[in-house]
Amino acid sequence: MPPLRYCPECGAALQPHVVAGETRNHSYCSRCQAPRYDHPMVVVTCFVANGNRLLWVQRDLEPKRGAWAIPGGYLEAGETLAQGAARELHEEAGIALPAEQLQLYMTGSITFINQVYVAFRATVDSDYYLAGVESQDCAFFSREQCPWQDVAYPEVNETIVQAYDDLDSGSFDVWQAEMTEGRYDFLPVSQFRC
Repeated sequence: MPPLRYCPECGAALQPHVVAGETRNHSYCSRCQAPRYDHPMVVVTCFVANGNRLLWVQRDLEPKRGAWAIPGGYLEAGETLAQGAARELHEEAGIALPAEQLQLYMTGSITFINQVYVAFRATVDSDYYLAGVESQDCAFFSREQCPWQDVAYPEVNETIVQAYDDLDSGSFDVWQAEMTEGRYDFLPVSQFRC
């Protein structure tokens, strides 16, 4: 991602922020006399299972319009992570689950697109869905039925394969992923050391 070049408050060109002789990883606006941070966007998703099938939505927005993805989107101001995931699930697939019913499932950072993501999981007894205004269609797919050739973000297919593996085994861990340009590390949280 290109760095933030102009101040979002006044529009002035930003410069590197130097503190005590050290250049920081954010910019500075000399007109506002304030640092300016280009924080990562937070993406929230929800893996919803019905038996051995996961819920997918066919995107009706760019980028990747017409491709299939796990329901999700950007966290909005004032939402908890679970509230954002529940909202996105309802907006995209018409499934209304209380945020309290969602269980933390995956976290990670995608440095090359400046995003942090948090995924939840839930199980539903019905295969009801209703495509929202951001979706062309929705469907529950087993691993074998999944339209792998039409997945919107194949770079995260390992997380989806893990979700299917967890469904098959009936055992769920919390997963941590770190994606950088050309590298993907995906481990259960229990294996991370501080």
